[in-house]
This record gives sequence, structure tokens and C-alpha cells, in this order.
Amino acid sequence: MRPPSRIFPAPLARHLLATPVLLGLCLLTVVLGKPMHAHSDALVNAAAPHGILSLQFTCSAEAAQHLLNSWRGGIIRHASLSLYWDFAFALAYGLSLALLTERFMHHAQTVRHGFPVWLAWLPLLAAGLDVLENLFHLRLIQQASAAGQSWTPGLACAFALCKWGLLALWLLRLMALLVRSLHAGLRHRAGH
Repeated sequence: MRPPSRIFPAPLARHLLATPVLLGLCLLTVVLGKPMHAHSDALVNAAAPHGILSLQFTCSAEAAQHLLNSWRGGIIRHASLSLYWDFAFALAYGLSLALLTERFMHHAQTVRHGFPVWLAWLPLLAAGLDVLENLFHLRLIQQASAAGQSWTPGLACAFALCKWGLLALWLLRLMALLVRSLHAGLRHRAGH
């Protein structure tokens, strides 16, 4: 399996893995997250205590309708705007985390410690699921009714659960590898 940067031409891949570009991608992710979060905050109420995140984990048509009803009026536009911002945010975090993971992979190999290439692909897969989830949530919001769409909230919820599961797996595996790599590096230094 090839690392994610190999989907780009070699000169662009080297450029994307450069420290200033990686920092720029991380900064872009934070910048894109701000308006997404602000629109989500406007949605917080008793039915949706976590804003747009409440919709992500609403798997039934009845619960989705209850949530949508709580956002009637001008408030519901914040749900759409949050999801539109999330499209760009998903692409930014997916690429940033994948390239940062790949960059760490390169470092980990220099201290003679193996690193699974598949791990660098998890953020991109999660970002793809995030985009699919957003599409189904936008469909639900634009029709402003879960009636006749009993499958839409469940499918969007499934994409959200898989996305969060992949990100959790990525984080846990990366943390374990970081600890193991740090330990191997310290052992290597102690041997000299």
C-alpha cells in the first residue's frame, strides 16, 4: 500500500510534506473550523444540546424530526451553513492528518520502527464519510422534514458513527505508535 502523498505528482507530494505547508494546512483546518463551530453553536437548544453534533447522532426519523422542529425559523439556516463549512473542514482535516501521519511514518522509520501505511489513510477515509454524512444531512434539512425519509437519518448517522470510529482508531493507534517509537528512540540513544 502506498502512502497518501503518492496520489499526487512527486514534486507536489514533496511540497505537501514540507513543514511550512503542513503547518499551513493545520492552520487552514483551524480557520475553517471556526465558522463551522459558530454556526453549530447557534443551534444549541434543549432538543440539540450539542448543536449540529446532536443531528449527527440522531439515527431515527422521529428524533431527527424533533430536532429539525426545534430549529424552525431562521435558526435552521445555521445547520446548513455549518454543514457547508464542514465540507471544506473535512477536506482540510483529512489531508492535514493524513500528511502529518505520513510525515511521522517517515520519522518512525528512521529510528528503525515499523509503521503501518494504512494508518495514514484513515483520516482521508473519515473525511470522505464526513462528506457523505453532510450530503444526507443537507438533504434532510432542505426538505425540513424527516417524513418519507426514514432511511436518511439512519444512513447519515451510520456515516457519522463510522467517521468517528475511524478517527478514534487513528488516534489510539497513532498514540500507541508514538509511545513505542519514543521508547525505541530512547533505547537507541541509551545504547550509544
